[in-house]
Amino acid sequence: MIDTAVFTQLKAYISAEKDLADPIQILKDVERSLYYYPQDITPILKKHKQQELHSMIVEILWRNPTLKYYQGFHDICTCFLLVLGKKAAIPAVENVALFFIRDAMLDSFDPISKQLRLMSSIIEYEDPELTTYLENANVMPYYALSWLLTWFSHDFVDYDKVIRLFDVFISSQAFMPVYIASAITLLRRNELLKAQPDVIHSLITNIPQDIDIDRIIQKASELEASYNLLQLQKRSGIWLHEQSVINTWHNDWNHLHWGDVPDHVKADQHLREKINKEDWEDEMLDEWIKRRRKSIIEQEEFNFT
Repeated sequence: MIDTAVFTQLKAYISAEKDLADPIQILKDVERSLYYYPQDITPILKKHKQQELHSMIVEILWRNPTLKYYQGFHDICTCFLLVLGKKAAIPAVENVALFFIRDAMLDSFDPISKQLRLMSSIIEYEDPELTTYLENANVMPYYALSWLLTWFSHDFVDYDKVIRLFDVFISSQAFMPVYIASAITLLRRNELLKAQPDVIHSLITNIPQDIDIDRIIQKASELEASYNLLQLQKRSGIWLHEQSVINTWHNDWNHLHWGDVPDHVKADQHLREKINKEDWEDEMLDEWIKRRRKSIIEQEEFNFT
């Protein structure tokens, strides 16, 4: 006989899953999870972990209905699940969602697009030559989109490198993934400048697996010291909205001490603030996708002939 409390919890879980905006996409993403790591996992344990991952995502979104699921969120959840276990991972990821990656869990793509453009600004100020080359090759900052959305967990096969970066992100300001993305691009300047324009897109998107993580972190820390977030927005003219997690992190999270409970109500208020969506941001992304598809098709046709 099923315990009444368990039955009530099960009903709530089923109801929560039905209420999700994109339950099919979540299922597809979960089915594709745990591909690279852990490598020694058995099929049975993998299935069990995927079930935990699914229920974990559902619970977090059910508890925070203003958060919108996106492809890549499951990658972040997976890493916390593997390190902490499901019980501890749920509140941990909930805090990450509300106080670190909130901009990615909105209806509008605008905040993430602006973060990518701020990344381009850092690269431009640090290395004008590299910036000119990338612009001439029609390389737009969306090559780093998955880097930010997954905290690089989708781009590294080495689990230790992923966890090393996660350690950095949860102990740093919410903008740190952008500093890391900038550092990776800048440290690869020689390799990128030597590349032919027809391969630069695929080259810059794929991070070399043997890249030195500690060197990247060191470079990112230098960029953080050189480019204060407020000054960067002023200099570039690219302003994140007032309730952006990047702008509110210091007031909402940085002051907390061990044992303090973050203000989820305030985070929810930030989420409910309407963001003026700029249609040209979506148009720019669509144009970039069309160019990439055309470039890939042309390259495939060239290789075939």
